[in-house]
Amino acid sequence: MKKLINEPGNVVREMLQGVVTAHSELEKPAGVNSIIFRQGATQRKTILISGGGSGHEPLDIGYVGFGLLDAVVMGEPFVPPTSKQVIQTVKLFGNDKDVLLIVKNFEEDVREFDFARQYLNTHGFSTKMLIVSDDISINPATKETRRRGVAGTVLVHKILGAAADRGASMEELLQLGRKINQNLFTLGVAFSGVELPAQNEPTFTLNDDQIYYGIGIHGEKGYRKEQMTNSELLGRELVNKLLQVGKVDANDRVAVLINGFGNLPMMDNFIFTNDVVNLLKLKGIELPLIKSGNFLSSYNMNGVSVSLLKLTDQRWLEFLNQKCGGFSWN
Repeated sequence: MKKLINEPGNVVREMLQGVVTAHSELEKPAGVNSIIFRQGATQRKTILISGGGSGHEPLDIGYVGFGLLDAVVMGEPFVPPTSKQVIQTVKLFGNDKDVLLIVKNFEEDVREFDFARQYLNTHGFSTKMLIVSDDISINPATKETRRRGVAGTVLVHKILGAAADRGASMEELLQLGRKINQNLFTLGVAFSGVELPAQNEPTFTLNDDQIYYGIGIHGEKGYRKEQMTNSELLGRELVNKLLQVGKVDANDRVAVLINGFGNLPMMDNFIFTNDVVNLLKLKGIELPLIKSGNFLSSYNMNGVSVSLLKLTDQRWLEFLNQKCGGFSWN
């Protein structure tokens, strides 16, 4: 697969330099190739930092700005940042504010961020960690839900960012994030495998007429392959499973996020969005917020996911609609 890169080993450094070149409201510390943060001092009580392996852009770099994240720390493609890099990011803000780390539920990510949290808390900092686990796909080996952190993380960034700008404390943000996570559900399907910058073969292959349900954003295998039909039938599969697992019923209010994995044409994305929304409305579900686009990609993958957030608290919708920065939300 053709890739518009130079050297595979330099993709993160060159990408982040391109980000700050294109978005003057963002900064990268001199000589540091893993961190992006927003310009200007913040009045927040609590700093919000997220991150993970690169290759999922615009996550997380597209959600740095007022009303969103204060900084992100990026690892190599599909590899989480090291605890040292996380520590370095937190230290940019000093130790006079609390810091909440928003982490997607992958074993290596959680390990590195948690090691950083423990180190910082023994060296004069106040840090806690929120783990996002919205993925409801099934592990074919154990038949249990995988609960990885995927596209729904974007909604967590948005709501917590708005709450932080309104003066929420770290404990309030942590409790808010946990409540959101309990009501957040995502399921995805792939039309092709992942092929990283340094690779020449995809992580898995599909026939031209095949799709793969429940894949991971790093190219992890899904739970079922089947023949491609059309947008509406695919939407029915995802929606029905999400409603069942999420216990979403008629008259519930739901925010829906339709996410392309990067290679899905916008035409297809909007057709699929229309089908998903119509299916949800037929179920009698209220949809006060609909987002459609590429919010979390998987390098060179074609596919789509649906995220549903049950709006059990009216404030969540207010926070989702609150004006913000971040070049990938608006």
